[in-house]
Amino acid sequence: MTSSPAPGEGTKRNKGGRPTAEQASDLDRRIRESALELFLKHGYEGTSMNGIAAAARTTKPSLYARFPTKEAVFRSVMGWVVQRTDWPFPEPPEPPLDDLEGALTEIATTALRRALDPSMVRLEQVAIAHASSYPEIARRTYGRGAWPRTKLVADLLRHHAGNGDIVADDPEMLAELFLGMATSAPARLASFGIVRDPAEVDKRTRAAVKLFLHGLGAT
Repeated sequence: MTSSPAPGEGTKRNKGGRPTAEQASDLDRRIRESALELFLKHGYEGTSMNGIAAAARTTKPSLYARFPTKEAVFRSVMGWVVQRTDWPFPEPPEPPLDDLEGALTEIATTALRRALDPSMVRLEQVAIAHASSYPEIARRTYGRGAWPRTKLVADLLRHHAGNGDIVADDPEMLAELFLGMATSAPARLASFGIVRDPAEVDKRTRAAVKLFLHGLGAT
């Protein structure tokens, strides 16, 4: 007696019984999304391969064929999620470059909204808890210097330096410093359960922007 395919895996397959590329891609996405949800809810130790397979609506053999161990799932999921621009919510459109103060404020506000989102706070807590075992994951999760937002700030600084509005000899370094000043401290406090009220967050964000502009010699 043959067994039926796991729910959600479908029945259309290529010759030889292999899943189509679309099915394989869909399964990979389901596994990562399901594993992420479980890691955030239960932590690394509280998540099992059986639980991941069940949540992803697949079979254990299908899961193990892609990820031989829970560690492999964890590494893949954590590396994948920190590069997403649609999680925990979609990134907004880039602000206009002409208004330097307005653009920096908008970028910092968006960065803080992401950093203080409960799902992102929990992600950092999980990454930090396992930093000794997976230092590269902790670096990528907590220190998001390679994210597109850093390039956005660097491009903004380069644009205004070209106009003579500011002095920005190393836009990439300055972009990292700005985002660190605007987001790192609040994110670190949030990982310990300390979140300021929105009015105070906004006040500090605007103060950080003005301090940064003063350092650039903004005209």
